[in-house]
Amino acid sequence: MKQSEAPLLRVEGLTKRYGAGCERCETAEAVPGGESENRCPVCGTVWACRNIRFHLYPGEILGVVGESGSGKSTLVKCLYFDEDVTAGRMTIAGYKDGEANLFAEFAQQKRYIRNHVMGMVYQNPHLGLRMNVSSSGNIAEKLIAADHFHVGAIRERASDLLQRVEIPLSRMDEPPRNFSGGMQQRVQISKALANNPPLLLLDEVTTGLDLSVQAKVLDLIRTIQRDLRVGMIVVSHDLGVIRMLADRTMVMRRGAIVEHGLTDQILEDPQHPYTQLLVHSLL
Repeated sequence: MKQSEAPLLRVEGLTKRYGAGCERCETAEAVPGGESENRCPVCGTVWACRNIRFHLYPGEILGVVGESGSGKSTLVKCLYFDEDVTAGRMTIAGYKDGEANLFAEFAQQKRYIRNHVMGMVYQNPHLGLRMNVSSSGNIAEKLIAADHFHVGAIRERASDLLQRVEIPLSRMDEPPRNFSGGMQQRVQISKALANNPPLLLLDEVTTGLDLSVQAKVLDLIRTIQRDLRVGMIVVSHDLGVIRMLADRTMVMRRGAIVEHGLTDQILEDPQHPYTQLLVHSLL
């Protein structure tokens, strides 16, 4: 990552709310009162993300950390168009000269962006894979969506990707339902990489895995970042994962970014009281 480069991704003012909103919560910087600061006590609207701003450079890993309900998973779902935003702007280099607001594009164009310039790895592999389709077939599905139709080339690409994530080729025609959780995550990563995306989104990809399997998945992610220079956004509640992977880190709480900086700086000298609590409790 070179800071002199233009950002790969820019996000400005990303806001996602569940509910109609009211004058009180729409005009306040933070939702006042109530048992949770992102739920309006007047109208009940939940502000899952509020005025999120950040950028990502090519080949950089940006970590997003926070407790359950902080809005971090909603953030990546909005970036991948799994959720419609309430407001905001997102641009990505290489698509319409980096000028188009991706959130404002039509559904057909959003599908094109997902299929050509993004990859997504979900916490639950069932969301990213067809469990009854072979592993190679899952990769083929992504490639066909990205306009690759040569059967031999698709088969070769699937083979190369599965070898990269250490899935035995003797099992490439088995469905992911036959695999362990760690193997399913590795198949999902290979599928997400099928179209050579410049941007990869990873949402809690090690949650629920044994420690030894977590280590293998994290090492794989680092290898991909180093070899392929893919920009990544990694969402996790685990500061150990963030410490190992992320160049920079954003700390989210109740839908807002409360601290943002170099990962070492965030973890060694946290400034916000909430970040201090996270670091000191080793959550």
